[in-house]
Amino acid sequence: MKQIKNIVALIFSLSMLLTYQPFVFAEEHEHEHGSDSHAEQGGHDAHEGHEEEALKFSNTELQEFNIKLAQAQPGFINKSLDLTGEIIVAPERLYHVVPRVAGVVRKVYRHLGDSVQVGELLAVLSSRDLADAKAQFVAADSLLKLANSNLQRETKLYKEKITAKRNYFVAKQAQAEMSIKRKAAQQRLLALGLSQQAVRSVLHSTDKDLTLYELRAPATGVIIEKHAVQGEVLSTNTRSFTVADLSQVWVNLTVYQKDLARIKQGQTVLISSHFEANGQERITQGVISWMSPTLNQQTRSATARVVLDNPNGDWRPGSFVSAKVAIAKIAAHIVVPLSALQSIAGQTVVFVQHEDGDFEPQVVQVGHRDMQHIEITQGLHVGQTYVSQNAFSLKAQMQKSEFGEGHSH
Repeated sequence: MKQIKNIVALIFSLSMLLTYQPFVFAEEHEHEHGSDSHAEQGGHDAHEGHEEEALKFSNTELQEFNIKLAQAQPGFINKSLDLTGEIIVAPERLYHVVPRVAGVVRKVYRHLGDSVQVGELLAVLSSRDLADAKAQFVAADSLLKLANSNLQRETKLYKEKITAKRNYFVAKQAQAEMSIKRKAAQQRLLALGLSQQAVRSVLHSTDKDLTLYELRAPATGVIIEKHAVQGEVLSTNTRSFTVADLSQVWVNLTVYQKDLARIKQGQTVLISSHFEANGQERITQGVISWMSPTLNQQTRSATARVVLDNPNGDWRPGSFVSAKVAIAKIAAHIVVPLSALQSIAGQTVVFVQHEDGDFEPQVVQVGHRDMQHIEITQGLHVGQTYVSQNAFSLKAQMQKSEFGEGHSH
């Protein structure tokens, strides 16, 4: 019996040992997993706690990248009407160079497409008519000098009562006639286009060739036509050169009869032209300065004129353009320029500036738009500071920072 009890006790001890050992393993296993889980959780928390670097730009950098800031404000969106038109040279800025005397072209100094300054020499002619006019002026000047000398002598003799009064009056009349002839000869040379200095050079014999006639630019501009070739005979009705001042051009817009009621003088117009060379579209703003009072009989359309400043010659006469005429205004709670919008991850954003100076992309909802501005319906509030120009620089900086962080993990 005692042996049976000992065997039972041994079996019980073994069973307790076997049941206790797995518990210890499980506890250790759970402890290990708990440690790993805690470490993983801690790492996850640490990752979530990592903040992205703030998007900062100093005042110097803002100026360097030409980044402009503005405050969100109410405004208007223009409702526009599309028109087409053509650029032409302003008629009052078109100058035809016509020789005032007939002659043979001796030398040409400027050619088609050249830019010229007012008074610049274009060509030189050899003119017999000019030589005759200069010779008459020289002769008249010499006769006047002789008449002046004779009058002085007769005046002296008359005062000394040596000669008769009649001789004095004859000399005085001759001097007056020679003075008139000289003045007439001088005026003729000036009318032919000679300067005062050129006229004086004729008298002082510095003008060695009396036949030379100079064609000079009447204004600063570009030569757009040329009909002067060396050896060619030019008459007084030959248009030898045409100079155009293109610093200002006209845009003639075609307005059809159905749209006449909506187009008025003083309306703002956005002019755009597509250049095939680089695929870029040039846009500028102008104002309708004139409307034709009558319609073209063939097209049944009127002309609306827009005057454009063209200091760099970008708007070329003969080019066709598109135009958007502002015919109505739509009030909007917040209006920003189109240059303020950027697209990030398929969303439209505007970069806003916080009080601490940091920038952040703000998702916005947009509404009506025109060629320059767009309505913001959600995402901005009045008075909030945002980037209105060159926002792409901030987008590029943000993407650069994100790319760098992705490689550091």
